[in-house]
Amino acid sequence: MNIESTSKPHVLITGGAGLIGTASKTYFEQRGWTVSTLDLKQCDLDGRPIDHIGDIVEFKLFQDILADIDGILHLAAVSRVIDAELNKEECTRVNVNGTKRLLEAASTANCRWFIFGSSREVYGEPPSLPVSEEHGVAPINHYGHAKVIGENLVKKHCEINGMVHSNLRFSNVYGHSGDHQTRLVNAFIIQALKSEALEIHGGGQLFDFTHIDDTAGAIFTAAEMLHDLNESLPPIHVLPGDAVAIEDLAEMVISITNSNSEIVYTPGRDYDVERFHGDPSRMNEILGYKCSIDIMTGLEKCAKLHRKRVLSSEEANG
Repeated sequence: MNIESTSKPHVLITGGAGLIGTASKTYFEQRGWTVSTLDLKQCDLDGRPIDHIGDIVEFKLFQDILADIDGILHLAAVSRVIDAELNKEECTRVNVNGTKRLLEAASTANCRWFIFGSSREVYGEPPSLPVSEEHGVAPINHYGHAKVIGENLVKKHCEINGMVHSNLRFSNVYGHSGDHQTRLVNAFIIQALKSEALEIHGGGQLFDFTHIDDTAGAIFTAAEMLHDLNESLPPIHVLPGDAVAIEDLAEMVISITNSNSEIVYTPGRDYDVERFHGDPSRMNEILGYKCSIDIMTGLEKCAKLHRKRVLSSEEANG
């Protein structure tokens, strides 16, 4: 790979059909970068075709597709805590073995940089809030354990093989109506639009909710720094730093959608983190990036997308 090249960078996004992959492709391409995508699915959430279709562990053509790739944004994963708990073997296969295989292919192909999509789940149930990246990791579920292993694999492999890297820790990313309908924000909005009860598992939870546009912006900023400066970054939170109680989130959704839905409580799950509030200072200082979409604005944008989706579905069904 020619480091002195003045041509626009070429990035491969694994997990390109998912929420963050879809938004990142748009964000990078709008800024002139060339983007290739890899996923099991044929299209991303915006209906664009995936360039390379295959399983991250079984994919046979890495050396071909990585030949002109500058850097990798690795998002391919079993991406939900509940799915990881229900099938721990598959989570390990994809999230750990897939990451290992991709790293080996990337260094063999002389890729210059590697961004790993990690998660607030690496912290488990923090003893105090807000949490900084230096608090240390203590995951309580299989998904979080796999992310910790993934971060360590990335750091070690990149340092040994001359790639620069960034482990970005995401927190409750939301903002696309085509994403998993059971993710919290989407589930609440869908339930509210149908005037169904909003279900809270347990109650009392507190989280940072990050709009997808802010997430994609932070990712691009990290990629730009890795590409231009050729220096690795420490682990970085990607979040606004404004924690929201789950009951408040439900009330906001009900208000935004003008719904008459009620809030009901169901039993909690022992593998779910109950409270997380992250400190965004490192993102602000090192990346020079700050999330700009507050929770109310983000929910309004998301609710609008859901209304449009419902209308389109009704028109399609006559």
